[in-house]
Amino acid sequence: MSKRRRQQKKYSGLDPAVAVHLTNGAVRNKAAMTSKQRRDMQRKRATYDMEPVVKAVVEQIAKREETSASQIAEQFLAFAVRAYLRKDPELMQALEDRTRANTPRFQFDLHLPEEWQLALEAYLAEAQKPKKWGE
Repeated sequence: MSKRRRQQKKYSGLDPAVAVHLTNGAVRNKAAMTSKQRRDMQRKRATYDMEPVVKAVVEQIAKREETSASQIAEQFLAFAVRAYLRKDPELMQALEDRTRANTPRFQFDLHLPEEWQLALEAYLAEAQKPKKWGE
């Protein structure tokens, strides 16, 4: 039995509007929310496909900086967008390394430069080494 069906059965004797209100949860009191809660409500989730090494490095840096991976990713994305807008030569060169996509949704597939991939793998390998005692 689905969750919705169980909820409907649970509130079967109530007015339908009241039952909907109870199943959807309480309405937030915006006046009682903190500024952080209001700011977090405005944030939007995003899902991106990426190389596993990139994800692992972002998580490692977040751990090192004692923050969340999503906040580190947001900082890095904002930095990359600024680099794109000012036409950073290294980024522009990386954007030129592309091939035709086999999908009608977009024209090109971009590829992570091998130099960047190797640098990330080296950082990850170094970061995952066990620390020597006393260091």
